[in-house]
Amino acid sequence: LTEHPINAREKILQAAFTVLAREGYENTSIKDIAEEAGVAQGLVHYHYKSKQQLVLAVLAFVCQKVELGVEGEAGALQAFEQTKAMLKESRATNSLYIQLIGVSLHDPVIGPGVRDFIRSDRAHVEDIARQVLAERELDPTPARGIAGVVWAAILGIMVQSLVDPEFNSDEAVDALAAMSLSAVFAPPPGV
Repeated sequence: LTEHPINAREKILQAAFTVLAREGYENTSIKDIAEEAGVAQGLVHYHYKSKQQLVLAVLAFVCQKVELGVEGEAGALQAFEQTKAMLKESRATNSLYIQLIGVSLHDPVIGPGVRDFIRSDRAHVEDIARQVLAERELDPTPARGIAGVVWAAILGIMVQSLVDPEFNSDEAVDALAAMSLSAVFAPPPGV
């Protein structure tokens, strides 16, 4: 019996994630991934033509978007709570994401893929910002800029939580939420 292709592909993705999380991008080879998955190297190459293609597939596999059940400010608060959980529960994923941002600066295959993930994540934040602005009957124009700042702050919080065990990421996310939902979205004084 042969393994169903989807199962083999998922097994390879899971093994790749495990090895990448343990060894880092630079120290991971297709051979290491195949050994971890318990499959022939040729099967890995059959599904993924290059290490870069496999790594981007792993990133897509582990960074699937969580859909919010509510919109507007309630949705924003839910998203900030999910961010706090993600920072605690997904350290290996966060580490891989940050590593790949660095790799993307010099790798012509990884670069556009990581850029697409960042744009997608930022667009998700922009959608939430637009919902909050609409709910408050405010001009939606700043949503894009707000999303850039919020996403940059989340990445910064992610990096700090990875490198500093004493850093309180919950406190930082709570502060970001408070600033985002009060100072940033509030109309200017006198309006």
